Amino acid sequence: MKKILVNNRKTLFFLELFLIFCWLANLMETDSYYSVYLLCAVAGVACLCDNARTRPVFRRWILVLTDLLAALFALATVLANYPLFEPITGLMNLFNGACSLAGGFFLARGILVWALFRLPAEAPGPRPAEKSPALVFALFFAAVAGVFLLFLFTTGYPVYLAADSITSLEQIQSGIYSNHHPYWYTRFIELCLRLGLLFTRDGNALCAVYSTIQCLIMAACFAYTLLTLYQAGVPRWCVAVTFLMYTCLSYNLTYSITMWKDTLFGGFSLLLIASLYRLLRGIGRKSWLNYLVFALGGAGFCLVRNNGLPVFLILAAAMVIFLGKKRKKLLLVAAAVLVFSWVMTGPVLSALGVSDTEIVEMLGVPLQQIARVVANDCPVSESDREILENIFWLDRVKELYSPEIVDPIKFEAMRPEGDAYISEHLGRFLGLWARLGRQNPGEYLKAWVELTKGFWNGGYSFWIYIRYTYPDITGIGVTMENPVRSLFEALFRYTEKPVILQPLYSIGLQIWVIIGCCFVCFARKREEFLTALPLVVLAAVLWVMTPVYAEFRYAYPMFTACPLILFMTAYHTPPAPSPEPAAEVPEEA
Repeated sequence: MKKILVNNRKTLFFLELFLIFCWLANLMETDSYYSVYLLCAVAGVACLCDNARTRPVFRRWILVLTDLLAALFALATVLANYPLFEPITGLMNLFNGACSLAGGFFLARGILVWALFRLPAEAPGPRPAEKSPALVFALFFAAVAGVFLLFLFTTGYPVYLAADSITSLEQIQSGIYSNHHPYWYTRFIELCLRLGLLFTRDGNALCAVYSTIQCLIMAACFAYTLLTLYQAGVPRWCVAVTFLMYTCLSYNLTYSITMWKDTLFGGFSLLLIASLYRLLRGIGRKSWLNYLVFALGGAGFCLVRNNGLPVFLILAAAMVIFLGKKRKKLLLVAAAVLVFSWVMTGPVLSALGVSDTEIVEMLGVPLQQIARVVANDCPVSESDREILENIFWLDRVKELYSPEIVDPIKFEAMRPEGDAYISEHLGRFLGLWARLGRQNPGEYLKAWVELTKGFWNGGYSFWIYIRYTYPDITGIGVTMENPVRSLFEALFRYTEKPVILQPLYSIGLQIWVIIGCCFVCFARKREEFLTALPLVVLAAVLWVMTPVYAEFRYAYPMFTACPLILFMTAYHTPPAPSPEPAAEVPEEA
């Protein structure tokens, strides 16, 4: 019997390897980064080999959740590449699809089982930085800020602007504000410019003041994270790799001087996660400072992006459920952040007469699905067509529909009164969406896949950052040529072009790593899973609300926080043992 079991295990092992090979072979014609799939396959095979040697055993509920997560990963890779398996009625396509689903499942399951069995590894132990954290923080801050400011004043002076930035600047000039782009972020821009007015009236210099302040804020966020890793006792190479990612990767350099809410959102997300990790692990002698940073990161998280508050609310609810009465002070601080943020984004904005975000901003996926049905001339009843004509110019929908972005539908194919119609007849609109979905499930599924796949599949070759200032519109902009700029340009080329570095730019990979780390910590009953939870919820928001299939800036918090979450999951420093009380010496008679 034992021999039969051993032979069956060997047969299953080689079958799993064969199916992973089929998964990899079937995805060779993908439009995604193939290097990401190759990396996953190598990791999966290595983990399967180790699992076969050690044969780890887990509780049933952990295995059920592991299989579920692995099945979702396999389904994601096949759905994102559905054109490779069409028509699904073809026998060979059906076979290839089934093999790819099975191969993706065994690959992901092997990695998760290995991580559950092998992680966390024991960290070397707390650093001497525990005695002088302020000095270590100052050194990290000076190094990161120095690189960012060098990039600003030699390469990107005075600022990089996006279309959203121009809208915020126009609101500041007119004094008419909207929460379409978060009101409090626009006010932050205004505060920086007003500080600049104390020293200069030059437009370029004013924008440079903003860039300088943002560089210092982001440097402080990154330095706080590096200090946290250092004090947590992870190997020095982990700290070094994280430092290099923060200072050498092009998106961190460019985002540090880009006038975007997404930059600060990435920084505040990192502060929130790092401070929560420190509080849960008891890192740092001054716990009040960690609470202060947690409150600051939480408030910024809620105020600089419109979806920050509901995500923080979910985090707070999870903290109540899983921490209970053990962390009363932390729960009180989280409650205070929630109340403050709700007041600032609700009653205060209403009192100031700030217009709210348009409802269509939350309906990107439904609008895209409906647009696909119209663009492909799918049958629509007369009553439903009447509703559609109140919202869209139907002929323009056919002309403008693009599978990977909903903006042409929202901004060019909708009638001027379309948004108001949806707001007044939301139930009627949702009923239309549901009916068309029942009639055209395949079109709806393809529309969702094409619009969101960048956030749950391997990376895509899509723009990552902006490096201009719209000088014709803003009058801002300086052309700089110097040796340092040439060095930065070379750095960008050598970190963006190599295929081997593509995983560093893959949104989908970062998100799956974070989901996997959250799952491993949860299954191992480590409270640290709460630190990854906000990013998991943000990923879910992107899966149902994104307007563009691979917009890097929407996922920027994943890239700022992924090194911390990965190394936090991989290493664990047990708390230092309490010193035993000295034995009492009996008095002499």
